[in-house]
Parts: sequence; C-alpha cells; structure tokens
Amino acid sequence: MSDRNSERLDLFLIFAVIFVTCCGILTLYTQEANITDGQGRWYKQLIYACIGLIMMYFMARVNYQLIGSYAVFIYLASLVLLIATLIPGIGYLPDGRGARSWIKIGPVGFQASEFAKLATVILLGQYLVIREKEMRRLTTLIIPFIIVLIPMFFILLQPDFGTAVSFLPILFAMLFLGGADILHIGSLLALGGLSLGIPMYIEYSKLTLLPDILEYLRKEQKGELLSLVNKAQGKIWPILEGRSLGVGTERTGLEDPKILQSLREIVETVIDDQGSIMFQIFYNQNLLIGFGVLLISISALMVGFNIARGLKNIRQYYIPIGILGISILSSVAVYKTIPFRENQVVRLTAFLNPEKFKQGAGYQLRASKPAVGSGKFFGKGFFKGEMTEGRYPHVPESGTDFIFASWAEQTGFLGSVLLIFFIMSIPLRGLQISFESKDRFGSLLASGIVALIFFHVAINMGIVIGLLPVTGVPLSFMSYGGSHLLMSMLAVGIILSIKLRKFAN
Repeated sequence: MSDRNSERLDLFLIFAVIFVTCCGILTLYTQEANITDGQGRWYKQLIYACIGLIMMYFMARVNYQLIGSYAVFIYLASLVLLIATLIPGIGYLPDGRGARSWIKIGPVGFQASEFAKLATVILLGQYLVIREKEMRRLTTLIIPFIIVLIPMFFILLQPDFGTAVSFLPILFAMLFLGGADILHIGSLLALGGLSLGIPMYIEYSKLTLLPDILEYLRKEQKGELLSLVNKAQGKIWPILEGRSLGVGTERTGLEDPKILQSLREIVETVIDDQGSIMFQIFYNQNLLIGFGVLLISISALMVGFNIARGLKNIRQYYIPIGILGISILSSVAVYKTIPFRENQVVRLTAFLNPEKFKQGAGYQLRASKPAVGSGKFFGKGFFKGEMTEGRYPHVPESGTDFIFASWAEQTGFLGSVLLIFFIMSIPLRGLQISFESKDRFGSLLASGIVALIFFHVAINMGIVIGLLPVTGVPLSFMSYGGSHLLMSMLAVGIILSIKLRKFAN
C-alpha cells in the first residue's frame, strides 16, 4: 500500500478496534491470573487478535467492489458451511453443550454462523443496489427476507436461537437505508414481533402461574394433585391443552380423565384470580382467531373501497390493520405448531422478572447486574473482580457473553464510559464512511456492517444490565472467541477498503 493510501487509512477507527480488543484480552488475563494450568484463554485471544489484524489489513487492500461481484458465491459457501455443522463428525460442540455450530478441520475449529452474518450482509448490499429503483414495492422485499431466512433456518436447526435472531435487525436496518417504504418495514416488524411475542408472552405467563397453582393445591389440600403437578412442572400446560410432549409424557400420572378434568378446573380458577387481563385474552385462542379474521375482513373491505373509489389516503390504514390481523392469526399458528422448550422461554423472558427464575438465565441476570453496580465510580481495580474472576466465577460466562460485567466491576463507571466511547466509535466511524462512499454498493455494504457491529454491542450490553433477554450474543472485539473476533475484523477491513477507494478515480 502506498504512503498516500496509508495516510488515508482511518487511524482512529483502527486504534478503536485495537483498544477495545486489548481491553478484552486484559479482562480475560485478570480473570485467569490465579489459574496456573496452561496459558489460558487470554493467550488464545491474543493470537486471534494478531491474526485478525493481519486479515483486516489485507482486506483493506482488496477492492470491495470485487467482493460484491462474488457476493453470491460467498453467500453459498457460507450456507455450505452451515449445512456442514449439521453433519455428524464435521459439526461439533466444543464444550459438549449448547448448539452444534462449530466445524473442526484438524486442530482448528470455527463457528460457521459468524461468517454467515458477514456473507449475508454482502449479498444484501448487492441485491439492494440492483433493485434500488423498485424498493418502494412490497414484493421487492421478498428476496431480502429469503436471503436472511435461509441461514437463519440452518442456524435454528443447530439450534442457536440467539445467533439466528441477530440477523433480523441487520436486515431491517439495511432495508431502511436501502430505501424501502417505512410503512412496509414497520408492518413486517409488527408481523414478526407479534407472531413470536404473543406466544412467548403466553408461555412466560404460564411459567409464572405455576407457583400460584401449587399454592392453590396446598390450600385446598389436594395432596395427590399437588404431588403430580410438582413432578410434571411446566409439562402440565401442553397436557391440559391436549398436546403431546413425546417421550416421558406418559409418566406424569396426569393421563387419568378425572384427574385431568379436576386439574383443568383448578387451573381455570387460578387464571381467573391470578392471571393478568392480557394473558386471559391471549390464552383464549378462539377470541384471537375471531379478532384476527375481523381485522383482515376490515382491511379487505378498505382495499375494495380503494380500488372502487380510488381513495389513495386509505392505504395508510388498511396495510397496518391487515398486517395486525395476519400477525394475530400467525401468532396462533406459531403457538399451536412450535413446541417452545421451557429453557428457551426462561432464557428469553427471564429479564422481565429474574427473581421468578432461580436457575439459568435468571441466575445470570441476578449475578451480572450486581457485578456491574459493584464497580461504582472507579472500580475495584484489575485482578480484584470478586464476582467475575477465578475458575468458577459468580457471574457465568464472564469471559464471553458477560465480559462487560467483568470490565465494569474492575474499572467502574469511569472505565465503562471509556470502553463504550471507543466501542461505539467503531460503528459511528463506519456510518460516516458509509455516507462518504463514492458508490451505492459501498454505502450499503458499510451500513450493513455498521448494523452488524452496533446491534451486537447494543444487545450484549442490554443483556448484561438486564434490559434485554439473554440470547448469547457476544460483545464485538471484547468477548472471548476467535470466530466472532476474526469476522468483526474482516468487516472493519471492508469498511477501510470502502474509505480508501473513495479517493480512487
């Protein structure tokens, strides 16, 4: 690279990446300083960082337009890798638990889903440029959704719900910047949000009502039922609704029709007394279906008036009403067909009331928030993180998904603000480069990468302080893990390439 181009490199962006990465390595080192068996994760992260910086440098030298010309092949290659994770002997779990999202080639293992995110951003950018003049049409948005839903599908099969969901904010951000109708984007957001949100709310409410059901059985001295419900726990709901749980359902003891009818009456009483009004409405599936059909009918009538009378202003009403009706019916279909596991529900809803859930995600949130707050203004100091250091820290995953809690405990409010300043500078500089790009593809590609990094940072920090559900999203450039770090540095390399080519003739 010439001296002239070197001067045009975004040195502040590079410094911000290096600074945040070093903060992550330092945090890992402080967690493992008293563990003497091996060099630890901090050393591996240092190696990943060095490799990532080299990759970032070489990616900056590659013309981003050349990357765009191979967008389809890069995307297809990422899908092949995602499919490979599902093949026994190729895909594996590094710690024997979680999602089968890793591929191992000899001594090297990597997480295919991380690179699929970047491949998807590249293809979306290329497609949005090709269809730039047609972005106001609703039908034009079908292909971007297919581009995103295919990798999401394979990631859900692993299963890795958190990584799969992280594709959606990237998609909507790129559609907005690509010129899609805000009404269409809002309608699609409502469709997805209600289709998943209503069933998840029902499942959450059912879990929180379980202690009330047990308490009612104790008061009424229903000893036999109390014993059976204690044994079945969350399984009572699909049994009451006539849904099969597969292996193990027949051993609950609730199959007797008389016992089942008695339990139904008790549960209905508890729902009437303790259940919220929203839960009572959403749990009544017939009511939801009727309301959904009514809204769709109203929307169809308004469409008919629009065609017959040419009332253009009515469009802003019939689209939201129709989407709302479809969303309600879709939520019923999701609730009836997708068997949400109890641990999935707890993971995604524990942030609403962590005290209700003593294990898993509830425990993580109850541990991470005190760790963040215990740092106060100046922090406890490095190597003094009582809640996030050692072989078995009080905060689970304190080196990966909850590494921000460890940094906040040791450096306090002052150190947290410093970290947030530099880590948020990365997507902000990327956004500036996006606005200054000399062509549409460069602008959309940079904005897609900005969305990719920003949402990882915002979601992760939101999780740590208890504002968002626990979804397993890493903190970019900080969390331990070579795959995400390398992908993030490759992404920054592409942003640097876009800035350098701004000066090309």
